[in-house]
Amino acid sequence: MDEALNRLTKKFGKGKKVEYKKGGRAVIYIRVSTKKQEDGFSPETQREHCYGWAKNHDYEVVKCFGGNYESAKSDTKRKRFNEMLRYVKEKKNKIDAVIVYNMSRFSRTGSFSEIDTLKEHGIVVFSASSSYDARTISGECIQGFELLNARIDNKMKSQAIKDNGEKALRSGRWIQQVPRGYDMKTTKAKQEITVNEIGEQIRRAFKLKANNNLTNEEVRVKMKAEGLDLYKQEWSKIFSNIFYAGYFSHNFLKGDIIKGPHEALVSLDDFLKINGMLNKKHTSGYETKLDKEYAPLLGTIKCPICGNNLTASLSTKMRKKYGKDIGYYVCSHKGCKYNASSRKVNKKFEDIINGVSLSKAFEELLKIQLQKSFPILNADRINEIKNIKANLSRIENQISTIEENYALASNEKTKRIYMNALEKKEKEKEEVLGQLTEKDNSILNLDNYINYGLNLKDNILGLWQLANLGDKKRIQNLIFLDGLVYSKENDDIEPLSKNEFIFLFNSNSSSSDNKSKRQVTKNNDLSPWVLEAGLEPAQPIMAKGF
Repeated sequence: MDEALNRLTKKFGKGKKVEYKKGGRAVIYIRVSTKKQEDGFSPETQREHCYGWAKNHDYEVVKCFGGNYESAKSDTKRKRFNEMLRYVKEKKNKIDAVIVYNMSRFSRTGSFSEIDTLKEHGIVVFSASSSYDARTISGECIQGFELLNARIDNKMKSQAIKDNGEKALRSGRWIQQVPRGYDMKTTKAKQEITVNEIGEQIRRAFKLKANNNLTNEEVRVKMKAEGLDLYKQEWSKIFSNIFYAGYFSHNFLKGDIIKGPHEALVSLDDFLKINGMLNKKHTSGYETKLDKEYAPLLGTIKCPICGNNLTASLSTKMRKKYGKDIGYYVCSHKGCKYNASSRKVNKKFEDIINGVSLSKAFEELLKIQLQKSFPILNADRINEIKNIKANLSRIENQISTIEENYALASNEKTKRIYMNALEKKEKEKEEVLGQLTEKDNSILNLDNYINYGLNLKDNILGLWQLANLGDKKRIQNLIFLDGLVYSKENDDIEPLSKNEFIFLFNSNSSSSDNKSKRQVTKNNDLSPWVLEAGLEPAQPIMAKGF
């Protein structure tokens, strides 16, 4: 009877008995979030328990992962954790189990996704500090509770960190690394944030940006000459960080900005002014790039249809057709398809600016203004030269050190490294020497300074043509405060407003071609310092005096 029943069972029985494999190949994963946790969950403690559990359950440990400080805030961003997952999922490694000290070491987010994925590969996660079998239904439930508890604990700790962080910030205590330019010393009793040498250079960069309306690229070049070599993107971050204006801004403050106890490197007014300038360069949600040589009117020229600032681009179609780059001012505003040849627009701008000159009525006023601004500008230039010389001295010391190390080196590979470094530093020295020569030549006597400044009043077109891209923008924005629009139909450019207080438009501007040529010739002997010293600083100081 029993034999017949066995035959019937084999033939007609459904399902199968679950038989759990005893032992197999396993890996151990251990994790410590911070050094503070080592008292309770040190790597040694975790490793010892995991190896003991593996031995008692007949598992061969083939590899151990982790052991370093790795937060479980996001399971997907843990480097060692992901290395372990990749290893166990490879079929050739034939892994049966992952052993952890407890489930909080595996995941604090409470996620079952990786556990389920490992099960699909025939791999079970075991907790060395628990007695349940994670392969059984009851074991799965207990494992789920452990993960849920880990998640709750993690959320509570996270909230406690945020609350304590907010409390510290509102009491005037900074809770993370200070920005470039500051040093911070923190004890239980007090915190001290001081401005270092780089901070003084950043202070000067803010001053240049606020007073001279420089682009980030122009600031980068100037500060590199003085020894602070940062990428343009880094300057963008610095100029938009309100910490430098003496305020705290942090996620823990829930959108609030509070006054900090540290020294500001820029006044709040100048900080807002700088960021106000940056905001004007944004249209349709992105920043308009203004550093295009073929489109100097970017930031000044506006769309005649929708009124937004125009952007610029090179036509790939025209490049293929004519074999050269042809630029266009274009409107990127949604629904507007306006475009105009940059060559035509630039030419029309030169025609209109050719009729611009400073009114003779303001000549004496300009002379007084130049006399007032001279000592300020000259002092600033002398200070700039001092900084460039200090940077030059640092570079020369670095060159000397590299030469000494090269002379002592016996390994050819090491010598090549020193030689490459030496060539780089020599090139850097050459650039700084060039900038130093230019700055030295810019310091002139008062009479020459005033004469040059007065000579500019009837020569705005020539000045604009000889200026670099940044100075071009300053000239056009000084004259045409609200910008210009260009009509393709009429082939004409019109200003939205004019600086009537400073400039007048001549009535004889029709003979622009001949006058343009005459002015360019007249400007051949103009020094590069004239614009910065003679025109740009005069406007804000003059306005302030009225």
